[in-house]
Amino acid sequence: MSDLNNDISNALCNAIDIRETINSNGLSNIKRVHGGTDNEDTLKDLIDDVIYFLEQLNIEVYDEDLD
Repeated sequence: MSDLNNDISNALCNAIDIRETINSNGLSNIKRVHGGTDNEDTLKDLIDDVIYFLEQLNIEVYDEDLD
């Protein structure tokens, strides 16, 4: 397993911990502020997108390591 894969796995675990912290503190529905204005996206939406990206990246890097 490459160092990059370890780094991605660590980032993914951290992002999951952030999601759980957001959920347990009732912050999921807080609206994103972007450029000084409110947005339709919530903290839950943002962290879910980050987790999805890291999961896909982890799969891709892991598959490359197998080649």
